[in-house]
Amino acid sequence: MQKSLLLIAMILLSACSIAPPTPDPSEQIVIIPSATPTIIPSATPTTIPSVTPTLTPAPTADPHFFREEFLETLDAQWSWVREDPRNWSLTALPGSLQINVTGGYVAARTNFNLLLRPAPEGNFQIEIQINFRPADNFQFAGLIIYESDSNFIQAGRGYCKVTGCMGEGLYMDYYKKGMIVEPDFGLAFKEIDPIRLRLSRRDNTYTFEASTDGKVWFIIGSHTGDFNPLQIGLVTGQRMRGNNLPASFDYFEVRSLP
Repeated sequence: MQKSLLLIAMILLSACSIAPPTPDPSEQIVIIPSATPTIIPSATPTTIPSVTPTLTPAPTADPHFFREEFLETLDAQWSWVREDPRNWSLTALPGSLQINVTGGYVAARTNFNLLLRPAPEGNFQIEIQINFRPADNFQFAGLIIYESDSNFIQAGRGYCKVTGCMGEGLYMDYYKKGMIVEPDFGLAFKEIDPIRLRLSRRDNTYTFEASTDGKVWFIIGSHTGDFNPLQIGLVTGQRMRGNNLPASFDYFEVRSLP
């Protein structure tokens, strides 16, 4: 019995002295650390700036634009030079100004009913529609750009049957110091009545145009003048003989030019 117990003890002691087996690397347990959570930041809201609408500015009103329709009264800025009230009327042909073409010349200070208003500064254009059929020397009615009775440009419908003239037609005359400056532009014309006429100023250049429909304009002539254009308006006169002949103006318009 004692030998048996001794044998068992020796076996146990022998077992305790044996080194534990080395684990197979292929059998090692790899401990994977738990993943650190990635914090995704919340999106920062992007503020979209409000869009300020771009407004197209309205066209600048022409400070010099004026239109006279010749209704019951004349605009207060009109003034008559050598007025003869018996020979002009706003009622003889309602909606028009009728001026009888009597004798006399602006340069001689002998015509009547020269109608003027202040000229705008800078470049400008004046326009009318006129009903007038001249029939004899040297009847004339139309537009005028005026400094004085000695210095002015007139352009309109007239009659001239002396050498070099066109008979019934459209004429442009420049007077400087009371004398006419050549050339005296003229274009034969008698087909249509009424007709629209324009006289424009660009610096020292003055141009006369005409149109039968207000859309297509043709140039009659152009002068370079060094006078001071103080006033603008309507001119009639130069009748040599026969009865007074009415000229009717349907409107008068002035506007700025570039």
